[in-house]
Amino acid sequence: MSNSKHPSIRLTGDGSPTVQLPDSEVTYHSIHGALTEAKHVYIEQGIDSLDVPKNRAIHVLEVGFGTGLNAALAMLWARDHDRTVHYRGLEPYPLLASFWDDYPWAKWPFDVSTCMKRLHAVDVNTTETFFEKSTFRLENKGVEDDLNSEDLYDVVFYDAFAPSYQPELWNRQLFRKLRESVRPGGILVTYCAKGFVRRNLMAAGWDVLAIPGSPGKKEMLRGVNHPVSRFNVRVYGVILDAAGDRILVCNERLSDGSHAQKFPGGGVELGEGILDAWWREVQEELGCRPVMQSAELFHSAEPFVRSAFRKEEQVIALYYLFQMHSDEGNIWTEEPANSPGGELGVKVSWKCWKSLDYRTFRFLTDQTAVQKLQKFDGRISQ
Repeated sequence: MSNSKHPSIRLTGDGSPTVQLPDSEVTYHSIHGALTEAKHVYIEQGIDSLDVPKNRAIHVLEVGFGTGLNAALAMLWARDHDRTVHYRGLEPYPLLASFWDDYPWAKWPFDVSTCMKRLHAVDVNTTETFFEKSTFRLENKGVEDDLNSEDLYDVVFYDAFAPSYQPELWNRQLFRKLRESVRPGGILVTYCAKGFVRRNLMAAGWDVLAIPGSPGKKEMLRGVNHPVSRFNVRVYGVILDAAGDRILVCNERLSDGSHAQKFPGGGVELGEGILDAWWREVQEELGCRPVMQSAELFHSAEPFVRSAFRKEEQVIALYYLFQMHSDEGNIWTEEPANSPGGELGVKVSWKCWKSLDYRTFRFLTDQTAVQKLQKFDGRISQ
């Protein structure tokens, strides 16, 4: 690690250079391969994956211009594919001009270094044409200062420093504003695949997919801006046994053939009340209408949640807390058994709620309900 107060050069696994911040292990690119990572994340899984007619220009927004590698690759991609790309980069902390005096340009392929040099020669806040029809523009500001932009983009290159270094750039609110600046069907790609980043992207309305990352990284994330056109209201029951120690859980075979651990309940039909829908679902899944007392609404999923099966649907999930009056006549066991209601593909069982792991539940709304349940004091209002 350098003790210099200036950024230093570090060669990466594929021989290409990256920049390392002073007194830090933070680098601008993956140490496993700067060029390899940039090509994979931002070109192959980013701009090259877009479904945009060839006669229409592609608008790119990059958060974190850095060395200009991603911008150069985008310009070269446009040239090689005979496309028009309008690139706009945001960089609040540009490297000093003197930094490039001793930069190892020879470590890059010739066309990459040539394009990067030309990018750095463009004045800030100036638009310049590249390869006859594409354009490049760099602005000296952060994305958080650009949230009211009226531009619409096809792809966002999200290349900010890691969340451990810049946590303020990985929150739900910022991702939501970015989604509002992207055309329907447009995408956001980032090298970062941390769980909380994925959850923040999903809560901001992106349809998020974890895909294989570049060498040295298991995954990366790509979010798609699928417009939402309707709601899907669902109601579920958090059912405690008489002692308050166990909770009723379903394991259901879904329409796509997969299985999911979930709470009893389902969708509210048109013309149906919330609790009416709950009791109908209870009859279907549990085969009876158990005698139990109910508390107030226990949980509602706060973040935006997209349906796992219909991309145009937003799920609104409500969870009611119930408790059995007694265990007399209790037909459920701790071993999963077929639904007494005869509903195919559904097994029901008791589980100790204190030992539930939210990660064993398939759907985000159930996961957040389990996390809230962990803070439950075990009492239910009479």
